Amino acid sequence: MRQLDRYVLSRLIGPFLFFIVIFGAILWLNQVLRLADAVIDTGQSGMVFAELSVYLIPKVLETVVPMAAFASATFLTNRLYSEAELIILMGAGISPADATRPYFLFGGICLVLMIFLSQLLTPFAMGLFQDRQYQISREIPTRFIIPGAFSNPVPGITIFFGAITPDGAFKDVVIHDTRSRTAVTHTAPEGQILSNRTGPTLILFDGTIQHLEPDRRLSTIYFETLSYDLGRFAKEAAGRTYKISELHFHELLGSGRANLVPEVQRMTEFHDRIVKSLLAVAFPVLGAIVLLSSGFSRSGFFLRIALCVVFMVAVNALRGFVQPFAGPDAGFWPVLYAPVVLAFGAVIILLRMGLAPWKSGFMGFLRPGRTVP
Repeated sequence: MRQLDRYVLSRLIGPFLFFIVIFGAILWLNQVLRLADAVIDTGQSGMVFAELSVYLIPKVLETVVPMAAFASATFLTNRLYSEAELIILMGAGISPADATRPYFLFGGICLVLMIFLSQLLTPFAMGLFQDRQYQISREIPTRFIIPGAFSNPVPGITIFFGAITPDGAFKDVVIHDTRSRTAVTHTAPEGQILSNRTGPTLILFDGTIQHLEPDRRLSTIYFETLSYDLGRFAKEAAGRTYKISELHFHELLGSGRANLVPEVQRMTEFHDRIVKSLLAVAFPVLGAIVLLSSGFSRSGFFLRIALCVVFMVAVNALRGFVQPFAGPDAGFWPVLYAPVVLAFGAVIILLRMGLAPWKSGFMGFLRPGRTVP
């Protein structure tokens, strides 16, 4: 590795980690806020929320690595221009193609990182995430405790919880039982669920028990504390369902849990993961070559960077657009690589244009000359 390559690579690491933290924090926070609502609604503890939040990190990293790579490459190239380092190098005969070499090496590092994330770490974390959610769904209270809504755990029983406080207490509890001729209604301004060997028990405080007889006579009993067994509503939860994001690469190719997902979906997911990994190579190179190919500009590089960002968005949009075309037949998977061909085609064109100034136009592209720094 040349000294220039080592120098550029060493200066790319810092911005890359910085942008991963910034982009990752924004995306992770967005997902965690939606997760917090679900955790609060089911009355789970803060430790459960923290555990589920950690499981989301690999998926977030898988999404932000290409963006962080592009941002760090663009940032560093612009900085090398502003500090006149690139101008000196080009004046010494370094071509844009030579200057782009460390960015290709950096893209190779991102490729390895993306393969590790998409094929190994993310499926493992998503599997743990789905397992934990399934365990939560099997817990009796979470299936019918819906704050502000009526639920029916079994026929003839209607339960209402007005709200759940941060410490796990329930407000405005109503349990209406019509399974016998005498309708029984439990009401309490506050309640708390406790777990014991027989199952979860709802403790009600300062409430009433109302019995409505068939002849419309109403009797009321006041209590200070009452335990109500929720274990009577136990029933088998639905079977564990598996998502394709949980499958490792060998399972996508037909081993292990491959029978849980149709072959077409497995092959589409497998090749899409490869496409995302390859784009992690192209994006940082694009971020650099779009600035290198046209030489120094005193007016700045805002327009070029904006055009490159638009191109990246278009490539990602194309990745989502071509996926349905691979659906009818697993043999149509080559169409999934259209975004990769487009991205690397743009890199090749820009490298070619780097041999001649952009202002020379189409003829200069056909007959390239020496770069004018």
